[in-house]
Amino acid sequence: MEIRDYPILPMLRVLHRYPNLMSNRFQADKGATRHIMSGSHVMAPGLTSEGGYVVPNLPEMAPVALHVEGKQHAIAVCVLSMSSKAIKEENKGQALEVVQFLNDGIWFL
Repeated sequence: MEIRDYPILPMLRVLHRYPNLMSNRFQADKGATRHIMSGSHVMAPGLTSEGGYVVPNLPEMAPVALHVEGKQHAIAVCVLSMSSKAIKEENKGQALEVVQFLNDGIWFL
């Protein structure tokens, strides 16, 4: 999908079919799942806590696939709101902007 001022991103269905399409995979802890599934953006503590993972050395606006602890497939396609370094150092604020998530309006098209 292509959205103004964003990098070109794969649709979530395509990412499920080809799981290695995006090499940048962030992982959120289990507690973030219900918030993401209701359309919330991802906050830094959900990525830096136990069960989370942040890919190092990524700049702001880099596209990433978001996985959740214990699940095989991505639950969202996101864009970084701050760099990987800032996420780990500051550990507060919005870290990822969710562009598409599992079971949103686009998922059913």
